[in-house]
Amino acid sequence: MNYTISNFTVKQEHLKPAKRALAQLVAAVRDNEPKTLYLVFREEGSPAFFTLMSFENEAAERRHAQSSYVAQFAKKLLPLCDGKPRFTELAYFAGSKKQWLLSQLNPIASTHPRRLNAALRRLPGNRRTSTPVR
Repeated sequence: MNYTISNFTVKQEHLKPAKRALAQLVAAVRDNEPKTLYLVFREEGSPAFFTLMSFENEAAERRHAQSSYVAQFAKKLLPLCDGKPRFTELAYFAGSKKQWLLSQLNPIASTHPRRLNAALRRLPGNRRTSTPVR
């Protein structure tokens, strides 16, 4: 499974509309791409954002990139940014958990940080779970 990470910085005065555009994009991905992992992170105290994406296959990635909702998002977001977004392709190399894959996360976790943290705690072998792993 390959991953793409993007990072971009929004002009401080455009933070609210950028957050709205990101929320709309995440909702569209959730509704139209059930097998796509799409997580958005924001650097604390900064207008810098990071997205982590993973697609089922190249065709799914192509459909995502060519979708009307991604085009609408880009049209809304790019004027709000301080510079151009940067995309980096990543390949999974190693992890601290046996078979630790983001695909094991609950899909709803991609919409809210607390839900993401809760999903991470439920992963097999996580020491912070309330029930012992056997």
